[in-house]
Amino acid sequence: MKRALILLMLLAAGALADDAVVYPVQRLPLIFSHQKHLARGTTCDACHTTAATSRSAVDNLIPTEAPCRACHEIHRETPTVADCAKCHPSWRPDVPVERVFVAPPPLKFAHDQHKQPCESCHAVRTVDLATTAQLPSMESCFSCHKNGMEERHCGDCHLTKIGGLVETAFDQGRFIPSSHGIRFARDHREEARAPGAACTACHDKSECVECHQGTVKPMDFHPGDYLRIHATESRRGTPDCSACHRYQTFCVGCHERSGIGMRGEAQFSADRTDARFHPIGWSTKGAGPNLHAQEARRNITTCASCHREEDCLTCHSAEPGGVRASPHPVGWRGSTRCKALDRDNRRMCLRCHVTQDELGCDWHH
Repeated sequence: MKRALILLMLLAAGALADDAVVYPVQRLPLIFSHQKHLARGTTCDACHTTAATSRSAVDNLIPTEAPCRACHEIHRETPTVADCAKCHPSWRPDVPVERVFVAPPPLKFAHDQHKQPCESCHAVRTVDLATTAQLPSMESCFSCHKNGMEERHCGDCHLTKIGGLVETAFDQGRFIPSSHGIRFARDHREEARAPGAACTACHDKSECVECHQGTVKPMDFHPGDYLRIHATESRRGTPDCSACHRYQTFCVGCHERSGIGMRGEAQFSADRTDARFHPIGWSTKGAGPNLHAQEARRNITTCASCHREEDCLTCHSAEPGGVRASPHPVGWRGSTRCKALDRDNRRMCLRCHVTQDELGCDWHH
């Protein structure tokens, strides 16, 4: 029970190693030394007699008592603690011998197709009782199978579901790569974009669409009390809020309900400085700092997520009563950029320039 709880905790934290699922927990109530047997010249196939012809990873290759009798005298008729306890530490005359249990790994593997020496995959020469630590790792397989990391080869060794996706749910836990940490759902972009990414070996593309189109919100994507700290990340653009949320509905609606939007009154007074979204002096009609200018030039789409054109036109237009503050840099009229915009879509210029003498990059009074 305690071990199961620990495994669940590790799984929830994304720290459960692949081999804890690929190679399930074993029960080996034995005393045995591979090191001593190999030092005496014993060959692997002398004990593991069926390994060379095995075609499946579910085959039980643990030696029986028969190969042991070839070298060791076993008194089954008159067993004694002195004899039996040499191999079975828990043996008692009135207690059944505790059995060896090795759960089959969820893998496809054929020993008869691998003609390499056993020790090239199983490093047992310096250990006593071999455990899952002496079973091959995926990295060791790649030493021969150079293209094993390619997505199309994942199903060569790992069990697959109908449709070809790698099976990830097993009785002993979920098959989760060690790279999938607790924040992987949020920070997986770089790995997904990396050359040779094998995401779709386990994940159907519909899983990506569910999140990236905003139809499903992963409950662990944002930490607790994220609402209080989301302003910093939204300004920074990491993560991209628009990947899941629509600025014009989700974000604007929440800000207006909280009294920090642009349109309509809400539960907060518009005069309260602590309810303002932007700092004092962000946008002023006088000479103030006007911090919004740099941000608008850098990424005006963030401004448009809350503001409409009418908000900008109160200052940046030639309409009566306007401040007539030019949003263009010095030397704009007649510049290549000005001519390109005037040529492609003059209607955009008409939003601010409402008189004839305001139009045209090459016009002179």
